[in-house]
Amino acid sequence: MNLTLFLVKYLGTALVAGVLGGLAMEWVMWLISRAGLAKGDMILALGSLLTKSRDNAYRVGLIVHVTAAVGFALVYTLLMVTLGYTHLPMSLMLGLGVGVLHGLLVSLMLVWVVADRHPLAEFKEADLLIGLSHFAGHVAYGAVVGLVAGLSPLL
Repeated sequence: MNLTLFLVKYLGTALVAGVLGGLAMEWVMWLISRAGLAKGDMILALGSLLTKSRDNAYRVGLIVHVTAAVGFALVYTLLMVTLGYTHLPMSLMLGLGVGVLHGLLVSLMLVWVVADRHPLAEFKEADLLIGLSHFAGHVAYGAVVGLVAGLSPLL
């Protein structure tokens, strides 16, 4: 297979995986919030962290989140291709494993570092349930990226 064809297939798979993984992450976190277990809006919190206000925070947060979702899918997918885990069930298991590690790191950083420095008072307090919500969202993201990579006819 020539390099150009491989790159097109890899980039196409990662793009779809990133968008669907990002949607899965948001959906899981929304379900947790809807159930009353944790209150928060990750996209608004991310955007307001950058804009320092609520003005345009949702738009900025959405752009950053989608960009990050696709960017991390490029990394996850490259790892799967490099290790030769592009078929189910191995791609799903690797996606879950990387999602667990990614979620653990993000959750700890959020609870210990980011919340204290957030410019809006409503996001200054991130308790364990907020951390667990982000952890679950990242695990869902990894699972979907692994599932898409495993089902992709392109890889």
